[in-house]
Amino acid sequence: MGMDEFMVKICGITNCDDALASVGYGANALGFNFYRPSTRYVDPQTVENILQDIPENILNVAVVVVSSSNVSQTIEDIGRIVPSIDAFQLHGLKSESEVPSTDKLLYIATSPAESKAFANYRILIDTSWGRGQKANWDQLLYLKRAFVLSGGLDPDNVTDAIQLLQPDGVDVCSGVEKLPGVKDGKKLRKFIEGARHASQA
Repeated sequence: MGMDEFMVKICGITNCDDALASVGYGANALGFNFYRPSTRYVDPQTVENILQDIPENILNVAVVVVSSSNVSQTIEDIGRIVPSIDAFQLHGLKSESEVPSTDKLLYIATSPAESKAFANYRILIDTSWGRGQKANWDQLLYLKRAFVLSGGLDPDNVTDAIQLLQPDGVDVCSGVEKLPGVKDGKKLRKFIEGARHASQA
């Protein structure tokens, strides 16, 4: 995925079929949840096996929830077991001083109100944490910086979201599922096609 390309990221991927379907419909980024308590958790070796079948131009993102000071070790461990990971999406950070050092691309998951704390990093607006709840879109109208939109998106609202908020990308998980960790093919296709059409309008 080129850095100027609109991101259409399908998150919570747990199996090869969903990964290939997402890419086949036009997604250019995949997210893998490394947070063990999550119903969408997938172990690093499984992710590496899935990524063997994924084209090189797809951005592969490891989703990590930060707890205390373990984040640097967690990133190092994932990077060693899953060398195909291109980027990390970090949840739970409060300031730039907590951002670990890595040569991988970083996206900091944050809220509209707290995004100013990460002025020097790419941000992903997500206050949902996989619960399918929308961020405050009214606040995002005044954000005045690049961001990827996540949280509460689905095939029926993604077009409106892109047209209204003009994000650099969209990220969906529960909005295209039939069960936690299992994607719904029809929703997946409708979401990706809607996002692609709106981003090119």
